[in-house]
Amino acid sequence: MAFHWLKIFVRCYATVRMDFTNTFGEVTYAEVDPSIVPDYVKKGLDEYKVNGYGAAVSAWLADSPYSNATTMASNIAFFRNIEKLAGTYVSYDILMTKETISSNVVYVRMNFERVPGYILFTSIKRGNMWVLGRIQLDRMQRFGSSI
Repeated sequence: MAFHWLKIFVRCYATVRMDFTNTFGEVTYAEVDPSIVPDYVKKGLDEYKVNGYGAAVSAWLADSPYSNATTMASNIAFFRNIEKLAGTYVSYDILMTKETISSNVVYVRMNFERVPGYILFTSIKRGNMWVLGRIQLDRMQRFGSSI
């Protein structure tokens, strides 16, 4: 029974595919369109390289509902901890993108010296620009292509 639900899910959501081998041994791949990555995401990734994780988190949270919240402190703590484990930030790769009228999703692999970290940015529209709606930080890859 579960197999039929999986087939329906894959057919209905074919444009939001994820790169993984499911329990049936089938591999699917994410779609990446760099042109739909919001400016604040790119700015934060660039800030990280030049000015560190504090500047990156500030760029990501700017103009968002979380700009003055304690979310910033917990996200900064995450990056402080991952740098202790993973080393210095080196670069990033966009692994997955998806945009609708009301939301934008970008999944990023942040490449550190020793191991990568992963961030899922879910953006919402505020006026005519995308701002952070939710950020999910992972130490292991959950979505996207394993390029």
